[in-house]
Amino acid sequence: MGQFDGKRVLVTGGGTGIGREIAHAFTRQGAIVAICGRRPGPLKAARDDMAEARDRVHVIECDVSDPEDVAAMAARVEKLMGGLDVLVNNAGVDERGRIEELELRAIDRVLSINLRGAIITTRAFLPLLRKAGRGACVLNISSTLGSMAEESSVAYCISKAGLEMLTRCVALDCAPEGIRVNAIAPGVVDTPIQDRIKGELGYQEWRSQMEHLHPMRSIGRPKDVASAALFLCGPEADWLTGVILPVDGGMTAR
Repeated sequence: MGQFDGKRVLVTGGGTGIGREIAHAFTRQGAIVAICGRRPGPLKAARDDMAEARDRVHVIECDVSDPEDVAAMAARVEKLMGGLDVLVNNAGVDERGRIEELELRAIDRVLSINLRGAIITTRAFLPLLRKAGRGACVLNISSTLGSMAEESSVAYCISKAGLEMLTRCVALDCAPEGIRVNAIAPGVVDTPIQDRIKGELGYQEWRSQMEHLHPMRSIGRPKDVASAALFLCGPEADWLTGVILPVDGGMTAR
């Protein structure tokens, strides 16, 4: 069926947006995929969207910021799929505001899911990835805001900058075992995380402003990120680790 025939993949935040499209891309390439998230509705909808591979798609409710939840998910993944070859840390949230405006609990929420969640999940699944052997990999979904500051985005920017350093550090730790750890840093992608800003600006104004941020004058699509995910997790990238790959229409080339 594809280059990931029989490979076992977990995508956190797999119910919507980029995570959903990454999960779908892996199923199209023959993978057995588990998607996790906190809300059962989007997870069920995502699974229904992958009806052609329904027998290879598993749904797991999990809060990645809760170590006990993640430990239970790791046990369930092992039971359902027999192990894991690819971990995609995609779960993420955003809270906009200047540092003196945001409540500390809002900052904590962003950091606990975007960064701490990736740490907890990676730690929990490394034993399964080690059992899979050389060629297993971790893929973190970062953002251009991991390397570019933006007004009123202090919590999100810090979380993604930390995620990129986590990628590099864990890549070095795991390199001798042949486990690769990389990240994708998307520009603005049309996903539900943009809905609040769309509502504030109106769709046409949002689109105009966001297109202007990218030299290619276009907004990213979830499938643009999914294509990069397949590459970084596939055999063609078997000597790439510690890489932060921009998928951003030239945004960070300036």
